[in-house]
Amino acid sequence: MFQSEKTMTLVMLLVPLVWALSGVSAKYLSFYISEDEVVVYRFFLSALSTFPLLVWMKIPIKISLKNFVICILLAFFSAKNYRTYFMGMQRGAVGLGAALVTVLIPIFVYVMMIFSKKEPKWGKDWLALTIGAIGVALMLDIEQMNLEKLISGGNIYFVLAGLTYALFTVAASYMRNIHVLTINFYVCLIGFLIDWNLSYDSSHLFTLGAMDYIFWVNIFFVSFIAGTAITALYYTGIRIIGSKKSSAFSILTPFFAIALGAIFFEEMITIKNAIGILMAVSALAVLNDLKIKNLIPFR
Repeated sequence: MFQSEKTMTLVMLLVPLVWALSGVSAKYLSFYISEDEVVVYRFFLSALSTFPLLVWMKIPIKISLKNFVICILLAFFSAKNYRTYFMGMQRGAVGLGAALVTVLIPIFVYVMMIFSKKEPKWGKDWLALTIGAIGVALMLDIEQMNLEKLISGGNIYFVLAGLTYALFTVAASYMRNIHVLTINFYVCLIGFLIDWNLSYDSSHLFTLGAMDYIFWVNIFFVSFIAGTAITALYYTGIRIIGSKKSSAFSILTPFFAIALGAIFFEEMITIKNAIGILMAVSALAVLNDLKIKNLIPFR
């Protein structure tokens, strides 16, 4: 559909935008349901929407025993990620929270890779990690924080969301010979079954009929659009324009998140928070060996 590299590069701007919008949707959903409910509904609808996509794209659904076992682990990490992310959105700011999670994930992943000896310990990378850590501290207003403020403001949950998704990313790197949409299908299906049996109160099903259109728009958005469609678009982008250029777009997510938080919830950030975001994003650019030109659709 998007075979032109220039066209695909432009379309890829939708990826960070949708990732940021999913934070807005999560905030709206927090006015209606609990974290136990949102995980079940999101996983169920994502699995439901991924299956016909696998059939249409003729992607094999067959999975090896090793990959299936890893999918169980991924489902656990994914459930914990969205649960803590949602709990953060219940208590904290959409823009700053989504930006914080976005910058924390690659930092956590890189640190894990260093200690697993999968990445070399270059001087510039340690410098970038230091700058990133300072940036995150500024985003958190860490000098004013104690545990009570971290919890009440939602920031501790955003940190946990970043950590659990980093664990998801590292675990997923051990999978072989399987398409990402097949992984998405099994992770969502297994996650749904686990949370349905362990944490979901089935009496909540009777309340769904009373939900208004705002709830349904947002639950479908986080499940179908952010959970399935944008995943397919992102990996189509990797195939057409390459993984390095595609991953560069994730750097735009914090800026979209801050803008959307201001638009939808009139959220404001301090100068210190803004400096922290810029420092953290700059650190990510160094860690991923990205160049500014990779963010420009047309040159």
